[in-house]
Amino acid sequence: MKITVIGVVPPCPRCQRIHDLAVEAAHELGIKVEIKKIAYDADEAQQYGKVRTAHDIAEWATMEIDWSKIREIASEGWSQEFDDFLMPCTRKAEEKGWLMTPILLINGRVVFNGYVPQKEDIKQAIQRAASSGQ
Repeated sequence: MKITVIGVVPPCPRCQRIHDLAVEAAHELGIKVEIKKIAYDADEAQQYGKVRTAHDIAEWATMEIDWSKIREIASEGWSQEFDDFLMPCTRKAEEKGWLMTPILLINGRVVFNGYVPQKEDIKQAIQRAASSGQ
């Protein structure tokens, strides 16, 4: 099974967290996986759709985002508050049909994007992919 994380380089706390959760989930399930990271602006990432960061989305949509608050939250690492703060960007990306970092793919299929899912949700996605042979 192949798991890919598309995010910023170096990874932001959200991109790192989704990567770490995917590793933990696979390990806990006893499923051998190959994990790969791809920079969001790489050609390889763009084959999955128009991939952008929260900053890109906010800039495009002329959204008022307190980036100093984001940097403050991010300095503490990942938190639900961090994801919640960026959720308006995630919704805007979805409206436009874009993918927003962090993005988690399993066997080349986008499973999560724009937020950090719970580990149990990642486990379920891995189990579904394993049982369906995808």
